[in-house]
Amino acid sequence: MRTINRPTDTAGDVFTECISLVRNPGLRRRLNDVKNLVIQASDELDQKVTKGNLHTIVRETIINGNVTAKELENVYTTRMVPKSSPGRKIYDKIKISAPLGICPLCAHREVKTIDHYLPKTKYPRLAVAPLNLLPACTDCNDIKDVFYPTKASEEFIHPYYDDVEDDLWLYARIEQTVPATVQFYVNPPDNWSELLKERVKYHFEKLNLNALYSVQAAVELNNINYGLSEIFASSGANGVEEHLLKQSQSRSQANINSWQTAMYAAMSSDNWFCNGGFQLRDI
Repeated sequence: MRTINRPTDTAGDVFTECISLVRNPGLRRRLNDVKNLVIQASDELDQKVTKGNLHTIVRETIINGNVTAKELENVYTTRMVPKSSPGRKIYDKIKISAPLGICPLCAHREVKTIDHYLPKTKYPRLAVAPLNLLPACTDCNDIKDVFYPTKASEEFIHPYYDDVEDDLWLYARIEQTVPATVQFYVNPPDNWSELLKERVKYHFEKLNLNALYSVQAAVELNNINYGLSEIFASSGANGVEEHLLKQSQSRSQANINSWQTAMYAAMSSDNWFCNGGFQLRDI
C-alpha cells in the first residue's frame, strides 16, 4: 500500500473532455446536463473518503432522471480508455503516476490498468472522476471490482488520501514446515485510529496479500538457500542472523512495509530458521 500524488485534473474538466466528441445531439445534451452532478459526486468522494462515510454515498442506476448508469460507464470505456479517445491522455497520466510503475494497492505487481476505487457500475457519476481512478495491476483491479463499502471498515486504503508508509504495520512469521514457509499479517501501531486499523486489515485480506507475498517469499527462500548455507557453514547461526538482519534493514530503507522487509526481519529473529531450519527440504 503506497501513497501517490493526487491527480490535478478536475472531474468537471475531464468529463467535458471525454464527452467533447459525442455526435448524438440528444445524448450530448443529456450528458452535459449531468456535468454538475459529476462534479458533486467527486466532491462528495473527496469529503467522505478515509472518514468512514463512503458507505453513505448513494449507488445509482438513473442519473438526473434521464441518463443511465450504463451511459456514464460508457463515457469511461469508450471515451477515455481507447487510445484515440479524447480522454486517453488523462488515462495515461493516471496510469503512469505510480512510482516505479508498481501498483500502489499491493505494492508489488506492475501497473497494467486503471482501477475505479468505487466501482463505476455502482457509482457511475464517478466513472471518469480522477480522484476515483487509480493506477493498478490487473489482479488488484479484478479483485476490487466486486467490492464496495457497506460500512465504515470496508474502505480500501486510498493511495491519494491514506499515508501508511511511515509506520510499521506489516509483519511476517516463519512456519516450521519442510521446506520453511513465510506467512504475512497486519499488526497496526497503537497510535492509529481503530478505523484505520480495520481498513488496513480489510485491504490486506480482500486483496489476498498474504497469499501473494507468501508465494514470492517461497521463491526468495529457494533463491537464497545456497548463500545461507555457505554463511551457516562458516559463521553458524549468528552469521546467518546477522546477514538476514542486514538484508531487512537494507530493504526497509526503500519500504518498511514491503514483504521483503517483513520476511527478512522474521527470518533473522527466528532461532529455528537461523540454526539450519532453512536447509530442510522434501526428500
